[in-house]
Amino acid sequence: MSEQDHTTLTGLLALVRDRIEAGLHDRDAAARLPVLATRDAQGWPSARTMVLRGFDAHDWTLDIHSDADAAKVLQLTDGPRAALHVWDAEARLQIRMRAHVVRLPHEEEKTLWQEVPEPSRAQYGAVPPPGTPIAAADAWHPNPRPARFAVLRARLLRIEALHIGEIHRRARYEREEGWQGSWLVP
Repeated sequence: MSEQDHTTLTGLLALVRDRIEAGLHDRDAAARLPVLATRDAQGWPSARTMVLRGFDAHDWTLDIHSDADAAKVLQLTDGPRAALHVWDAEARLQIRMRAHVVRLPHEEEKTLWQEVPEPSRAQYGAVPPPGTPIAAADAWHPNPRPARFAVLRARLLRIEALHIGEIHRRARYEREEGWQGSWLVP
């Protein structure tokens, strides 16, 4: 990666896109594990690390999987606004994103369920459901159920990128502005 890669608005956005795409194919890439933040019923921020499962670089959408009974699914149903965050130490790049997140229709989820590896299916259908208080760490059991498999699609609305280098560079890109970008003070 050369310094030229992030000295222009176009180059910095391309770096963001490339680093997110790396999260799909490289288990060690920082964007493989973005942080998703929602708002709970009391208005408090609620953040958790997720696994990136899909990225459409043309439409700027990200897919993540969840148990349908997880709190985040209800939180996003009540208010589909969320933030995502990636810190990519290798690229010295912070990516902050605003998104409108919706659950895909069940028919699409059923198709995607077929692609979920057998060992990973155990994460969707735990008894009792995720977040339920239990008496001991192992007082739950997996119960893989396609009906509890949820695919959340985050349609990015804003991206803020901060590259930490000899000269720090920060830019904001908005979907409504065609991702043209504008520089910000780092």
